[in-house]
Amino acid sequence: MDTLTVFASTDLEFNDHAVVRVYWCTGLHRKKAVDVRLALTCQDRQAAAEAIAIRYLLGEMNVFNANRTGINLRIVVSKGAIKKMARQTTQKIDLYEYGYPILTRYGEAKIEVSKDRSWFPPDETLTEVPLIQGETLRGIEKLESETMGLVAVTRHALERYAEHCGTLDMNTTWKNLHRRLKGCIEKIPLPPKVIIHKLKKYGEAPEVWKHPDDPLHYVFCSRSDHKVLVTVFNKDPEEAVTFRPLTANR
Repeated sequence: MDTLTVFASTDLEFNDHAVVRVYWCTGLHRKKAVDVRLALTCQDRQAAAEAIAIRYLLGEMNVFNANRTGINLRIVVSKGAIKKMARQTTQKIDLYEYGYPILTRYGEAKIEVSKDRSWFPPDETLTEVPLIQGETLRGIEKLESETMGLVAVTRHALERYAEHCGTLDMNTTWKNLHRRLKGCIEKIPLPPKVIIHKLKKYGEAPEVWKHPDDPLHYVFCSRSDHKVLVTVFNKDPEEAVTFRPLTANR
């Protein structure tokens, strides 16, 4: 099992932002640090910084491998709020924005809390500490689709996809859906009554896409620079109207 350990330590406040240093390690010898820049309005900076460090190290720096998911992954954090977020029980709502991949791509990971600092590397050995722009890593993790461009996937959509496809775990679900969205997929027209209903209720009509040879329908809400996959349905087109776009990032 791969283990990533993170620990948010110092928290420095400047005129218009804060910087939190997060120490991290994998294995016995790889011990480093990253600095995470956050807005002064961030509700829990240290928990947010650890969540940002996790998604940066796993999803961008690829400390294990490029397509890592949560299967056979152990994440050790110092802030209990992250474990609560993984269980969807924390009241710190903006923490979901910073740590959303923990609910989706890394949903199978084992989350543990530890206050042990004994493994910290001495600061004089840290020759290069990258500065991560935490506010740019907010929200749902996005993937690139050749047909649709940038696509974000909600946990709700992952769960619906798993139900319809019978995938065994979040790891399989994520990889399977990732592959489907990158494949040949076509936009289909919605019945006029569904469009009218959506416009009256939410102020926008969703886009529905599907593969030519597959009965699953994928429902997207458009954002300025990407699409959000909010749900997946098989036969009943009315399922598309039960999801609220305004809570798509929850």
